Amino acid sequence: MRVVKMHGCGNDFCVIPYEPNKDYKELAIKMCNRKTGIGADGMIVVKNEPLEMLFYNQDGSMAPMCGNGIRCFSKYCYENKLFRGKIFECLTGAGKLSLQVTSDDPFMVKVNMGKPNFQNSMIYASDSMSCFNRVISINDLDIVTYSFFMGTIHTVIFVDSFLDLVLKYADDICNHKLFSRKTNVNFVKIIDKSTIEVKTYERGVGWTLACGTGCCASVVAASKLGLTKKNVKVILELGYLNIEIDKKDNVFMTGPAVTVFTCDYKED
Repeated sequence: MRVVKMHGCGNDFCVIPYEPNKDYKELAIKMCNRKTGIGADGMIVVKNEPLEMLFYNQDGSMAPMCGNGIRCFSKYCYENKLFRGKIFECLTGAGKLSLQVTSDDPFMVKVNMGKPNFQNSMIYASDSMSCFNRVISINDLDIVTYSFFMGTIHTVIFVDSFLDLVLKYADDICNHKLFSRKTNVNFVKIIDKSTIEVKTYERGVGWTLACGTGCCASVVAASKLGLTKKNVKVILELGYLNIEIDKKDNVFMTGPAVTVFTCDYKED
């Protein structure tokens, strides 16, 4: 099996073409293992006619979307000529997305990530109380959280420092009883009205170097609370993304994708 290892701001993936009748859950677990496989945060399966991205976390669970993953998916499709021109659409578990390649070298793509959804049903909350601006308690620590759907399930927590005690409870928040299907957890430090810094703990993965949908969710929450403008630079450990919210609440993400290597992977 031909595999392309790619990353978006350090969030890395194994990208493979679709083949029918494969156990992709099991394949993702084996391929993404950093000791016995290629190693990655997730696996992207590329379907063609129609163009579609299937995304699996390293634990084999499926996610509807991945912001850094969709940019790597775009680079793979662009270089393999799976669409014409530089503007195209693709299907994801979060719906149809519109994308535009803005630069070939370095490769950059702008993605219309759609709109945030604040309905509890979208994040499979265990009760009907609003999850945006909600306090949850873990080990006697009261944590103000902002949870909603932005491509997938996200919770945003604002901190003054990434040394804050709350970061130690990332896994507890991810697996909190409020979230019946877990949640991604984004810790956000406000730099100024146009700049934030984000660290994300992903469900099914753990700490990652970057999370595209998490960056989008972080800017949505920050701008909704008046902490930032609607055009924000999001700083990550190995780069940055530009997130913009238009007048209709559509969220646009612009960022890079990089090919690390290509290899042949032999299945058991």
